[in-house]
Amino acid sequence: MNKKIIYITYQTFPAYTANSIQTITHLSHFSKKNFDVTLIFPLRNKESDSRIKTLQEFYDFSENFKTIGTIHPLPFKKINFFEKFMYILSHFLWSYFTVGKHQKNNEEAYFFTRSEWIFYFLSKKNLKVIYECHQLSKIKKTLIKRCIKNKNSKIVFLNPDMLQDLSIDQDKNIIILPSAYDENIFHNSDNKPENTRIIYAGSLFRFGQSRGIGLFAEYLNKISDLDIELVVATTDNKSNKFIEQIQKKNKNIKFEIYSNLSRREVSKLYNNCSIGLLVNNDSIHATKFTSPLKFFEYVATGLKVIATDNKAHKLLPYQESIHFFDLNSPESIEKAIRISLKSSFPNYHNLNDYSMDNRITKLSKLFQ
Repeated sequence: MNKKIIYITYQTFPAYTANSIQTITHLSHFSKKNFDVTLIFPLRNKESDSRIKTLQEFYDFSENFKTIGTIHPLPFKKINFFEKFMYILSHFLWSYFTVGKHQKNNEEAYFFTRSEWIFYFLSKKNLKVIYECHQLSKIKKTLIKRCIKNKNSKIVFLNPDMLQDLSIDQDKNIIILPSAYDENIFHNSDNKPENTRIIYAGSLFRFGQSRGIGLFAEYLNKISDLDIELVVATTDNKSNKFIEQIQKKNKNIKFEIYSNLSRREVSKLYNNCSIGLLVNNDSIHATKFTSPLKFFEYVATGLKVIATDNKAHKLLPYQESIHFFDLNSPESIEKAIRISLKSSFPNYHNLNDYSMDNRITKLSKLFQ
């Protein structure tokens, strides 16, 4: 098996987003398994930095791999109108020129990407490529259906609904693989506290829309006898300001707010809480095309879980340990919280099945 992986992505690093954390975690674990890893991405933000030491410090890993940050003389993030169009145009052009440059002398390597355009241009050149698909759009559906005809083009979907929505059959070049926790960072403490601390970690927005934590807090505010503390660890300044506004409106709730914590700090925070919260809006991406990373981190640290009742959350493992609620029903939210608080901490069997090490092992089989 060829051990050379070239990961080309239109993401930028370092960043606190879940998708950037997932990418770096994959690469560090591939490197740990002695793959020769190269990461190629655009320096499209002021904060972008391709130095490996910067990434190691930011994401808290020690493995070494090659990093290449490319120039980005394209309109996205430079022209402040028609942002969506500028993103598509810039993504397309960057992908075309980057593939053209880096496919030379790498015909035997395996390419890995989360970019539909990188996937398309590599597939056209009949190179070996794995595309990890985390959401669907009209453009992605069109490109996937063209690329999957190539025997060297392989796809990883987060859940079976994505495959069903595409109306294509699963074969040996397509696998379904949910998100995974990093076992080097997230683990259960020996003594989990019995308290009324509910934690939510991550961005409070998805594609610019609130995930619904404001409404959750509003209903939580009416439960006066439980002395609940809502712990929020945000990943961006917009989320931080938003949760502060929610705090001012809901005086009956104790809030504990953190921003831009390291992953180890988030893990420690989980271990000082009893319930992990999954809350999302009713967009198609939130209800169908997702496998939330935070859920697997909650599980790895032994938390109880309460979650909005949607199709994507119903596809998660350990269904018997998740207490679902209707975000539009205060009675439903209160019931889920009370049942969760009364229940014992779950015993999550076969937890290693959802570790990053296990995910990398399954991805490696695609390389064969």
